[in-house]
Amino acid sequence: MRSPTSTPDASSRRVIAERVARVLAVMALLMAWWLTGRPSAPDTAARDPIVDAADPVRLAEWVADPSRSTVHASLQAVPGATVRALLHAASEAGLSVSWSAHDSATSLAPLALSVAPLADPSGGMTARVSAPSGSPLALADSLGWLDSAVVAKGGIAWTLEGNPRELTVASGTSVAVATPLAIAPIKRVRLFAAPGWEARFAMRALEDAGWSVDASFSIAPRVSVTAGAPARIDTAHYAAVVAIDSTAWSSAAAIAAFVRSGGGLVLFPGAASGSAFAGVRTGTVGTPSAGIPGALALALPREGLLLRPITSLRGDAVVLERSTRPGNAVALAARRVGLGRVLQVGWENSWEWRMLGGDNAVAAHRNWWRGLLHRTARVSAARTVASMPLPGDAAPYADLVARLGAPSAAAPPSDGPSPTPAPPPSLLFAIAAFALLTEWWSRRLRGER
Repeated sequence: MRSPTSTPDASSRRVIAERVARVLAVMALLMAWWLTGRPSAPDTAARDPIVDAADPVRLAEWVADPSRSTVHASLQAVPGATVRALLHAASEAGLSVSWSAHDSATSLAPLALSVAPLADPSGGMTARVSAPSGSPLALADSLGWLDSAVVAKGGIAWTLEGNPRELTVASGTSVAVATPLAIAPIKRVRLFAAPGWEARFAMRALEDAGWSVDASFSIAPRVSVTAGAPARIDTAHYAAVVAIDSTAWSSAAAIAAFVRSGGGLVLFPGAASGSAFAGVRTGTVGTPSAGIPGALALALPREGLLLRPITSLRGDAVVLERSTRPGNAVALAARRVGLGRVLQVGWENSWEWRMLGGDNAVAAHRNWWRGLLHRTARVSAARTVASMPLPGDAAPYADLVARLGAPSAAAPPSDGPSPTPAPPPSLLFAIAAFALLTEWWSRRLRGER
């Protein structure tokens, strides 16, 4: 029975509205069913992905899409070698590749690690790290954490004993990895010195440090005492030559040729003062300065030694140590000559340090001589090029920039027009329910069921 308030025109309009509501409900239900059954449309993260260095599979699938002509990577960390190579391959394949940090809080710190073996029979190495000042660094090997430090002036260096297989340094999200080179067996040292306390304790210090020393001491005309097995001075027999006094002058030409071919030379004032080594020394020998009385047993024991400062330095010489005496005279300087290195020493009679120093004088004297050889002796790599690690692992940020260029300010627009976002299925279900409820209420008002 129709409602008494209904008129024919009102009833017709209600019927039309009911049919529209019914059609709207059906269409909303069909669209919701279609959206829930199809794959999700690419979202913003797919057009501008967050690259995870530990999971390059997602990036590979995204880059492999043939419909793309541009690639932009939003990085939360400096990616590993696989991701860097993948992005580089995409660039080489003709895609426009760019990258940027994920957000302003993401720090992609430039970081580089270099590892050099020490010239030491007992092994060891020097790890040098370059990073922005103020960066916290953590050093580790394959067994775990080794040390930590904060960069003060753009870099830091560690001297490590032993031969770890791999070194890792981390700063924030940046990680650099380097594999130390295996070195060939360390060769011998040739010592030139007249018999005396300096020759005796120099040889003792080097042998205690693990070096094999060859020397020939002339004790009288036609009488000499030989230590070791002196051989021809070349890089096939020796890693370094130590020239303490004028006994080396007669072999100066051979020693200079040895240095130019890659050997090391430690040159003391007694040998450097003559003209024989004028072509290779770092500077001239200055006026002697007497040692400070009592300093041998104090915190700076070398200040108790006689110093013959190095003056008139060559343009390519590098100052490694200065005296704390007035004038700060140069006490240690080095330079490259050909393929080798020359280290000129200003201190004389170092045996006094060993004999008259404090409780740790023997160990300190030995380590000082050991350090002189670290700076000069020749070492040869035993590893072949085929077994070297990826070069970019030691400087991942620099490798990323070299492969892809500098970071962009923002992500470029995606290819083609942006797709219109589809309404969520829950909204469509709500529209369908509202339309059906409206139809039912309208029918009730007309007196229909």
